[in-house]
Amino acid sequence: MNPFVAPDRILISPSPQDMRAGIHRLSAIIATEFSQDPLDGSLYVFVSRDACKCKLLRFDANGWCMYYCYLAEGVFKWTPGQDGILLSIERRQLFWLLDGLDILQEDAFAPVTARAFL
Repeated sequence: MNPFVAPDRILISPSPQDMRAGIHRLSAIIATEFSQDPLDGSLYVFVSRDACKCKLLRFDANGWCMYYCYLAEGVFKWTPGQDGILLSIERRQLFWLLDGLDILQEDAFAPVTARAFL
C-alpha cells in the first residue's frame, strides 16, 4: 500500500493537529470536523503546531496507511486556512511540502497538461 500512487484527491488540514493522534483519531477528525468520508481513497495531510512534523493518512482497499514525516532542518511551508475547510492541493504541491518548500509558489512552472509527444 502506497499513498503516493495516484490518490483521488490530496487534502490538507487547515489547522495544526496533535501528532500524538493515531489512525482512529485522525479518521474521526476527518469525519466529524471536516464532514468527509475517511474511506474515500483521498490522501489526508496533517501538519503539527510547530510545522516540523507531518502525518499522511489514506485508506486503501486493504486498510489504513499512515506515514510520518519529520523535517531535520526547517519547517513545512504551510499557511493554515479557514477552520472546517480542507485545502485541496495538487500532487506536486505535496512533494513541495514534504521537501520543505512553500506549497503556494508563485514562480513555479505551470503543470504540464500535454498528452502528445512531438
